[in-house]
Amino acid sequence: MHEGITVQVRFDGREAEWTMTVEGNGPWSLCLESPRGVEAAASGGNVFEALRSMREELDLRGVTICCNGARRDVRPSGLSASHGAWMLYVLRTWRPPTVRDLVPTFGYCEPHLIGSVRDQDAYWQRHLDNRGNWLNLINPIWWLYFMTGSWGRPKAFRDVQ
Repeated sequence: MHEGITVQVRFDGREAEWTMTVEGNGPWSLCLESPRGVEAAASGGNVFEALRSMREELDLRGVTICCNGARRDVRPSGLSASHGAWMLYVLRTWRPPTVRDLVPTFGYCEPHLIGSVRDQDAYWQRHLDNRGNWLNLINPIWWLYFMTGSWGRPKAFRDVQ
């Protein structure tokens, strides 16, 4: 597979469109190109892990990729990760993730929602700690979302008919 995806990037206080080239079918390789040429390249077992590796390198240079894969509150499911992690779950601390929380990895994300790789790891650990909390068993909102979670459609497909 070889695919070019346009992504928004922030650097020097401004946004620009660069091209993310995705190659492979596991392991996956990413290459970020600006109008000046190749800015970064990374590889990983899925596109989410490859993106995380690339972001660690770009953070040192002050470059931020404005995509859902850079949000602090996202993670792929095990099934998604085994198929390339093209879709991610937005994780909430007060309810379990459902199909309504799915977002495309390279879809645009507002810059204020983006965090570092370390922020993502910290949020994931808080999410895991909260998921095991016994208070979830008596939280009616948690049960409501748990029981009705599959009634919606992923955000990536809501506007597509």
